[in-house]
Amino acid sequence: MKIKTENIFTGILVVCALIVTILFLRKEFSGNNTELNFSIVDNWKELIPEDEKTNGNYSKVYLIEFFDYECPYCSILDATLDTIQLKYGDKIKIIRYHFPLNIHPLAYRTAIAAECAGSQEVFDSYHKELMANQYKLNSINFTEVARLIGIKDIEKFQKCVNEEKTADVISHNVKLGKKFKVNGTPTLIINNKMISGAINSEEIEKIIKEFL
Repeated sequence: MKIKTENIFTGILVVCALIVTILFLRKEFSGNNTELNFSIVDNWKELIPEDEKTNGNYSKVYLIEFFDYECPYCSILDATLDTIQLKYGDKIKIIRYHFPLNIHPLAYRTAIAAECAGSQEVFDSYHKELMANQYKLNSINFTEVARLIGIKDIEKFQKCVNEEKTADVISHNVKLGKKFKVNGTPTLIINNKMISGAINSEEIEKIIKEFL
C-alpha cells in the first residue's frame, strides 16, 4: 500500500512538472516567432536609414531584421545572416532594428547598451558579443564588454546608457516595428517580403536570388 501511495505521489509530481514546463514554453515563445509567415510590404524602403538614402549608395537587396537580445531564434538568425553577408558581400545590406519584447526583462537595457556602442561605431562587435553570451545577460557587465571590444571612450559609453535620447532610439525602433506590423521576433524583411519566424539560410538565399 505504501509503494502504491508513493507511485501515485510520484505521478502527481511528474504531471505538475510537465504543466510548469508547458506554461514556461508558452510564455517564452508567445513573442518569439517559431512558424514561418510571409507577407508583402509595399513601403519597406522607409526602413532604409536616412544617411544611406542621402548617399544614394543603395544595395540590391536589404535584409532588415527586428530582433530581441533574449530571443533564442534571433541568435540563430543572427549567425545565419553573418554567414550570408560573407557569401554575398556588398550585394546585400543587413539593417538591424531593436524590438525588445515585454516577456524578456533584460532585452531593453541590453538594447540600450548596444546602441551606445553603436554611437562609437562599434555596434557590430558589441552586438556579436551580446548574442554570443545571450544566456548570461543577467550577469553581464556592459561596461566590461565595452572595454573588451575596445570602446575608446568608456565614460561616454557609461553616460550614454543613462541618457533619454538613447531610450528614444529604442522606442523609435519599436514604433517602426509596430508600424510594419511586427508582433514577434525574429522578423526579417527582405526588400518587400516580410518573413516572421525561424527562417533558415536556404530560404533566405532563395529570396535574395529573386532580387539579384
